[in-house]
Amino acid sequence: MAAFGSLGDGETHGQLLVVEAERTEANNIIQLIRAANVVIEGFPDQKYGNSSGFEIPDDASEQASIFKNIFQTNGFFELFSFKMERPVAVAMAVAAWSDQRIVYAIHKLSRSYETEAITPWSAHPRYGQIFEKHSGEFSDHVRSSTAINLAFSAIEEMNLQVNSSREKPRWLDDKYTWNPTVLKDIKSRLEKVGINPERTVDWVVRGDETELAIQPARDGFSEYGDGQIVRDIEFPLPDAIHACSYLRNFMTAHAFGKETHRLGPYEVYNVQHVARFLILSISGLFNVWTRDLSEQMALQLYAGEYDPKRG
Repeated sequence: MAAFGSLGDGETHGQLLVVEAERTEANNIIQLIRAANVVIEGFPDQKYGNSSGFEIPDDASEQASIFKNIFQTNGFFELFSFKMERPVAVAMAVAAWSDQRIVYAIHKLSRSYETEAITPWSAHPRYGQIFEKHSGEFSDHVRSSTAINLAFSAIEEMNLQVNSSREKPRWLDDKYTWNPTVLKDIKSRLEKVGINPERTVDWVVRGDETELAIQPARDGFSEYGDGQIVRDIEFPLPDAIHACSYLRNFMTAHAFGKETHRLGPYEVYNVQHVARFLILSISGLFNVWTRDLSEQMALQLYAGEYDPKRG
């Protein structure tokens, strides 16, 4: 690396991830890190490289040849990718590795983003409505539905969906009063994985009032909304999870109906946003600075006390 010149301010040499495992396990690790990177960024990788690793042979002379030329030949160099968020993606993969359901949740949400997504910054209220809310093209409806189904399935993998039934209904009356038993159940499962059930989630609603009406329609409008272009709703977390299931149950999981054409990028974004928040939280990475995470992991490694459950 020294042959390429001195490092700039704040730069460091890249690191090679070496996994001592059989090929399938090694590729599972690499693919999980890549999927975690997509979840962290909240948008698909536009330069998605090779999703599997390459084998380092046992022969010492072959190893020497690989390492000598690894950054100087296209065959090897193109297998590498650079992401500022990579340390956080590794931490997420480590936190998830011991729980296959979290692993599947990360992969499902990653695939949802790859199916359809808008950038997180474009949902910021300062930009108002950037995207058309609906499309008349049938293929768009299928793509949006697939992205929503994958994102909600990620929530189900974490066992953080709202559980209700005919015998145990979600609501007590036509005013959508929560059944205390159902509400207590989802709150207890959130608390069990370290998520505060009293948190709120911003549900993006932009432009004219042609969006799908989520039932129940709550009145908790965000403080930053203007009531016209930006009409975002501040949902309590159980209500936000319910809203995701409402879209999945009544709009995307079964045969399409007359309201299907009203699906659009903001419905997709909202379900992905809730799933992403839950994955980040369950991995211990919500509102965690990369610098603090690196220091935490370094201290744990040096002390020989690294705990995968803490990330």
